[in-house]
Amino acid sequence: MRYSLSSHKNFITVLLLLFFGRVNGQFINVDATSYTPQQLVADKFIGSQNLSCVSISNVTVSGGNLGAGNSSYGYFNKGTSNLGMNEGIILSTGNILAAPGPKTKPVQSATASGWTGDLDLADATGLPMSELSNATFLEFDFKSTLNKKISFRYMFLSEEYYPGNYKYSDAFAFLIKKKGSTDPYQNIAVVPGTGDPVSVTTINDRDNPKYFDGFIGFYSQQNGSNDSATNFNGQTKILTAVAEIDPGEDYHIKLVIADEGKNANSQYDSAVFLEAGSFTGNIDMIPAIETDDSAIICNGSNVTIQPKNPATDINDSGAKYYWYKDNVSLGLPLNQTSYTTNVPGDYRLEVVLSTGCTLAGNVKVENAPVAVINNSPIMICDDDFDGKYVEKLSNFTGQIVTNFNGDFTVEYYTQSGTKINPDNDFEFTQNPQDITVKVGAFSCTPDTYTLQFYHGSQLQMNYLQQPATIPVFDVCDNEFKGSKTVILDDYIGLMTTETLNPTDVKFYDKISDLKADNPSISKSQTLSPTQAEKTFYIRIKKPGNYCDNYSSFKLRFKQPKKSSILKDTIICKGTTIDLDAGDGFDPALNLGFSSYKWYKESDPLQTSISNNRYGKNLPAGNYIVELGFNGCVYKQPVKISEPQDLVINNVLIEGNKVTILTANGIPPYFYSLDGSPYQSGNVFTVSKGDHIIEVKDACGSVVQKFSIIGIKNVITPNDDGINDFIDYSDLLTKIDPRFEVYDRNGHLIFKGMPENRFIWNGKFNGRPLPTASYWYILEWNESGNPTRVQNTGWILLKNRN
Repeated sequence: MRYSLSSHKNFITVLLLLFFGRVNGQFINVDATSYTPQQLVADKFIGSQNLSCVSISNVTVSGGNLGAGNSSYGYFNKGTSNLGMNEGIILSTGNILAAPGPKTKPVQSATASGWTGDLDLADATGLPMSELSNATFLEFDFKSTLNKKISFRYMFLSEEYYPGNYKYSDAFAFLIKKKGSTDPYQNIAVVPGTGDPVSVTTINDRDNPKYFDGFIGFYSQQNGSNDSATNFNGQTKILTAVAEIDPGEDYHIKLVIADEGKNANSQYDSAVFLEAGSFTGNIDMIPAIETDDSAIICNGSNVTIQPKNPATDINDSGAKYYWYKDNVSLGLPLNQTSYTTNVPGDYRLEVVLSTGCTLAGNVKVENAPVAVINNSPIMICDDDFDGKYVEKLSNFTGQIVTNFNGDFTVEYYTQSGTKINPDNDFEFTQNPQDITVKVGAFSCTPDTYTLQFYHGSQLQMNYLQQPATIPVFDVCDNEFKGSKTVILDDYIGLMTTETLNPTDVKFYDKISDLKADNPSISKSQTLSPTQAEKTFYIRIKKPGNYCDNYSSFKLRFKQPKKSSILKDTIICKGTTIDLDAGDGFDPALNLGFSSYKWYKESDPLQTSISNNRYGKNLPAGNYIVELGFNGCVYKQPVKISEPQDLVINNVLIEGNKVTILTANGIPPYFYSLDGSPYQSGNVFTVSKGDHIIEVKDACGSVVQKFSIIGIKNVITPNDDGINDFIDYSDLLTKIDPRFEVYDRNGHLIFKGMPENRFIWNGKFNGRPLPTASYWYILEWNESGNPTRVQNTGWILLKNRN
């Protein structure tokens, strides 16, 4: 919602103690309705005493439509709390009525329909508008006649302050530029001494902590108390925004804050507190700022604080000087233009001119940090293995000054007094060798120390760095895969007796890369006949007072040899056999098998049965023969089997042709029909009737009977003993037999089945049939033969009765 200069609201002061039903509470007070935007800027932010020097116009404020009596901006005062500001303006991404303490749960997360972000804030921060919401801003035009700088004091508070959060923050900015200019805004809400915008992520317990005031609400609850002045989780210290201006020129300033984030982080509210009366001219102070906005006390010495350019910045003999330390008046005479101190703190000088206008300057006085020195002797190494001990001394600065940061200056000198550039290579030509180190902070006189550097001992290798004969380790492709992948870490124990973490061991294929300590090669390497030998370089290191060392080794790809004469075999049940693995001689290599070891595959102990080429008296089973060849060993399996019993699977009958199908046993098979001499062929031509086939192999023989069915087509059922029946009882030995007789009209006369044994007596339902021709169907399957035997034809029935 927007308000014009004529907007007016009823006065409502919200006290935190009333809001929570507390009788006494040290919390801030807020007022959402008593001040128009013009009054907030003129009477509070600038102060009526400064309006003759700083004129304002076109005041506009905008925030969320939170309903009657609620607002996202307004007035605050510290009440009885310990807030560092007495009063001022609050701009929030939520409802300011929720800003007073104590800390409550859940977090502040007020919002309203249509409460969007701000385009100028998006441009200034680089954030997309889609990630900004709940923007509140105060903007106005001003003109100052005081001097070339204006400044004001502020604090940033947020629900997003909590330990461990260095990632999420709402956004705010103080944007200023000349009125009507097309130039981009300048953001003056930045971390002192940097261009980084102030936020949760740039000022916290980890980053720029000297500007962070702490996790106020969070820790008051965690520690069992609930007396925080505000309802936020944390806040910055009081910061000063400063901008250079041209006196007498019109400027436009926009103070804007918004929620940032696409997810739940956008629900955490934040606020900016602007100190009343602080929008005024700014005075440069001396001594010169040495670190961001601080003056430094060296070893308890005094620091004198005073305006740097009083003749131009103040130039008023009637001016009054008000000195403050940590927002508490020092009570000094009003004509005292400087102050000398050796007590750290935040000092502020307010100069009230004869016109009533106020100028202000701020100086943070800090003790110089004290360096913590580790003067233990320092080991140096010949890390590139060129015989020289060379290091950049800057590499040791953090080891020598254990609390080193950018506030310290560290200088190095030889014992003769020659200054050493710490970023250049320095050769230690003596062992040990003393170096003078001077450590100071800012412009304080440095302290002097003498540090000893000594040549470290290299880790032990089993071989020289450059041996006359490089050790060679065979890599055997015992599985005959055609290649072999090795893990180079497996060779650490062969190259050194040091106890090492594999992560401290590097391998290289070039000595130059090893000496330069470049990235190492993969520890998984594959060798094959096309790359049968390869040299590797190993560099080892170890935490502690040890220097790196290196050496080299060669891997050689080899393959063993299989026995070409050792084959799986079958023996008769209950017998044994002698096997021969051969000598494995290879004329090209002039090598043969160098060793043998026979054992049962199922034996976990691999107990040797034979240590020569022969396996004697071996019963059926699975065996392994380890064949040594060319430095490698191939484990060749061999199987000795006992056959299943010899069986005749089937006798295939096709007319008078018979094929004998045999399985198991030990081939070759030999066949005898009806006692005839044995033959190797399994096909016979046989006559009708019963027959016997015998099959034998190396271990024994088996016999089976079979019959050939003859076709019968004449029946004379006169009981003379000749052709009285048609007998196909042989079908009982066949598979799925069928025997049926039909008359010429297709009527079924007889159906053979096991009950009638497939024998027809020439009758139909017990009655004789007349002499005539009848038709039959005769079918069956032979065992193991999918082709069905099918016969059809006529039967002549002669009935003389």
